[in-house]
Amino acid sequence: MNLRLSPGLLIAAALASGIAAARADDIRACEFKLKSGCIAGDAKVTLADGKVQHLEFDIVWCGLKKDAPGYSCMIDASRKDDPESKWSENGGATTITASTDTPTQPDTIKVTVGRFVSIDFSRAQSGGRCGAGAELPRALVIPEKAGRPCRVFLSPDEQ
Repeated sequence: MNLRLSPGLLIAAALASGIAAARADDIRACEFKLKSGCIAGDAKVTLADGKVQHLEFDIVWCGLKKDAPGYSCMIDASRKDDPESKWSENGGATTITASTDTPTQPDTIKVTVGRFVSIDFSRAQSGGRCGAGAELPRALVIPEKAGRPCRVFLSPDEQ
């Protein structure tokens, strides 16, 4: 049997395999501005095969006085290259536990992926991640559609 493939078919197959490879990692991201822009930030979660591989989060709070510099919190955790954290899967959620100087206080972030990406910061410590005057929110939801703002849930005394 003599099978000949046309060059056009080979190019189409190569392009399709490249597109499939490019989509192997799914990135979910959003930005937010709250309290008339006094609190702003962004979140990005990188997924591979539906599992969280990387979490990035930034929040900036206005300075306490007009024209004063702001305060920020930052998280940059990676499943592969982060010796400071332990990653585990439990009940459809990824739990990221950071090593801490205070072992009696948990420092855990829970990321649940579904139609939306939900990030639970309620058991995470702001100390070590945030400057004075800033704190992590209780939770954040990355919407399904790109370009939409994050839904941010602050602690009750910040709302």
